[in-house]
Amino acid sequence: MSIALLLMIKDEFNSAKNIIKAVEGICKEKIIVVTGDKKIKESGKCKILYFPWHDDYSTPLNAGLRICRSKWVLRLDSDEEIDEINLKRVEKAVNLREDVWAYEVSQRGYLPEKRVEFGVKKVENYKGYTNAVDDGCIRLFRNDPRVFFQYNTHETIYESLKRANLRYVKSNIVIHHWGKLNMKDKAPYYYELAKDRLRRYPEEYQSYYYVGISAEFIGKLDESYEAFKAGYEKYKTEYYRLPMEFIQQKRRRLNGRFN
Repeated sequence: MSIALLLMIKDEFNSAKNIIKAVEGICKEKIIVVTGDKKIKESGKCKILYFPWHDDYSTPLNAGLRICRSKWVLRLDSDEEIDEINLKRVEKAVNLREDVWAYEVSQRGYLPEKRVEFGVKKVENYKGYTNAVDDGCIRLFRNDPRVFFQYNTHETIYESLKRANLRYVKSNIVIHHWGKLNMKDKAPYYYELAKDRLRRYPEEYQSYYYVGISAEFIGKLDESYEAFKAGYEKYKTEYYRLPMEFIQQKRRRLNGRFN
């Protein structure tokens, strides 16, 4: 089965080159969506699409999908990488089942060893890091006009799959994510995007969650707790109860330290 790489960057050209080189063996079609002002000098065999940035991740990615010609799409970010073992898993997955339209992968976000936040766990050592958060997200999917991205941040194709009654399953594919290691400058911006998503889509199940997570990351524990609490009061699920209790305990520890 043919697989296309779908990669969106601003000006991270060196990272893009590394990703392109890594997937060369399985992705003959490579679509690079550029949202920054700089132009790529050497595009090689990549399809380059320049798209203005308007605080929205889904729209540029959907523009990239419209020029895709492969049967499957592997979507990666500039601060991610995929190793040889997981590339083989990707190649196996697209040839495995005819009734599956998409695969959920683990986006493994690495953190400094002493960093404590909701969902952190110890993982197998990868390039010196063993502290990480695994987030399930759909990154491998069939190229189908019924499948497209939604939401300005934490964009996903899940809703379009659900609407079209198309099946997705969990996989053992891991995508390594380095963005959490360099979030100091970007984190407040992502927090604002998450709040904007909640304003736009208050009925979307994960909207409160992303406000809670991004608020925790920048140390706004009260805002984080209130977001998780609002989500729990609305949905009554562990998806919100567990982080709500975690943040509450974290607040108490900090208050005890300063009292």
